Formats: sequence, C-alpha cells, structure tokens
Amino acid sequence: MTVSSASITCIWIVMLSGIAIPLALLLALKKKTDGTYKAFFWGCIIMFLFSFTLESICHSIIYKTAIGQSIWNNTLAYAIYGGLMAGIFEETGRFFAFKFPLKKQLDKNSNALMFAAGHGGFEVFFILFFNMMNNLTYAAVMKHPDKMAEVFEHATAEQAEQIQSVYDALATTPYWMYLMNFVERSGALVIQFSLTVLVWFAVKKGGKKLLMFPLAIVLHALVDGGMVLVNEATQNVFLTEGFIWLLAIIYAILAIFIWKREAIEQVQQ
Repeated sequence: MTVSSASITCIWIVMLSGIAIPLALLLALKKKTDGTYKAFFWGCIIMFLFSFTLESICHSIIYKTAIGQSIWNNTLAYAIYGGLMAGIFEETGRFFAFKFPLKKQLDKNSNALMFAAGHGGFEVFFILFFNMMNNLTYAAVMKHPDKMAEVFEHATAEQAEQIQSVYDALATTPYWMYLMNFVERSGALVIQFSLTVLVWFAVKKGGKKLLMFPLAIVLHALVDGGMVLVNEATQNVFLTEGFIWLLAIIYAILAIFIWKREAIEQVQQ
C-alpha cells in the first residue's frame, strides 16, 4: 500500500500554495492599495481566535451532549448547526475587529481587503499547508511496512481503525482530487473577501446598514450548510465545488455593488 508519485506531487503543490496564496495577497494588496499590515495581521488573529479556537471549543462541548449527538447523526441538523456556528463566530469576529482593534483604520476601505486577505489567507494556510503536510507524513510512513507495523503496535483499536482509514484514503484517492482542495479554498477566499466587505460597511456606516452584519451571518451559513447538503445529496465533488463557486460569484457581485455604492455616497457627502 503506497501513494502514487502523481498524488505526492499534487499534495506538494497544494501544500506550497497554502503559503504562496496568503503571501501573494499580502504583497499584491500592499503594492496596489494603501491598506496596512495591521489590518492583515488582525485578520489572521481573528480567524485563529474566533474560528479555530472559540468555535472549536464550543463544538467540543456541544458534541458531548445528547443534543450534540443528535445533531451529528442528522445531516440536515448538522448542516444548519454547522453553517450557523461558522457564520456567527466568523462574522462576529470580523465585527469585533472592525469595532475595536481596527476602529481607527476604518477611514481606509482598502483595510477591509487587507483584513480579508489575512482572515481568508490564514484559513488557506492552515487548511492547505497543515492538512497536506499531514498527508505527506502518512505517505512517508506507508513506504516502510516496518514503520507502519510499529504505528499499529502502539495504537489502540480505535486509533488503529482511524489510522487505517487514512492510509486507505491516501492509497485510493485519485491524484487530481488533491487539487480540488485548491479549487475549494480559492472559492472560499472569494467568499471571505465578499463577506468582509459587508461587515466592514455595517460597522463603518452603522444605522440601517448595520443589518449587513446579520446578512453576512446568514450568507455564511448558507455556504457551509449548503455545501454539506449538496455533498450528501450528490456525492459529487464537482457539483459541491460548483455550488461553492456559484455562491462565491453571487456574493462577489453583491460585495462589488455595495463597495461602489458606498464609494459614490462618500464622494457625494
């Protein structure tokens, strides 16, 4: 049982893109706009704090309860719950960032883009780099039967089952499937930029435009929850990615419309 050289190559490409994408976004936006490094790094911090830490802690608590187990075993409930949790934590994180640490940066709309690059870029780095590095580690072990045997020797029955499932997946997954991680994260990045624009102007303008904050939560939930339902219904990676990109395009159009409208209003004031 080994991983093909084509798969290894694709895993490396995806892993390195996890570094290249956020770095390229930072350098390009810094060159083309007057956005600040502060906005970029706060985007990274908020993603780590609100999504990867607070949301994860909340999930770990809820899934230990009877209600949590019911959610886990029901696709529709899981889609609704997962989508809303992702939307609430990530969009609240954005709202917090713009309301407090970046409140003095609101005069430059380009900082919304810098924040989105950091926020979405950190997610791209974390998911692509670390997941693919983990795959490479398993693939390296799979080349040596004696090391595989040693791993199973020190594992519990449950751990051995989980490890075997990873080995099986790596050995049977077509090489091109690894590249779909790049496609998915690219679509997610477009969505991150779009939702950032909504929350940015919700905080900056306030009043009735504050409604763009809960709108961002709903739109975020639609992506995450909808992706679960589409994948479960079709079991087709192309349809799932198509769903993500369809929403990414719609959200991008909405964000561009809001951005241009706010720019016109600013000139008229």
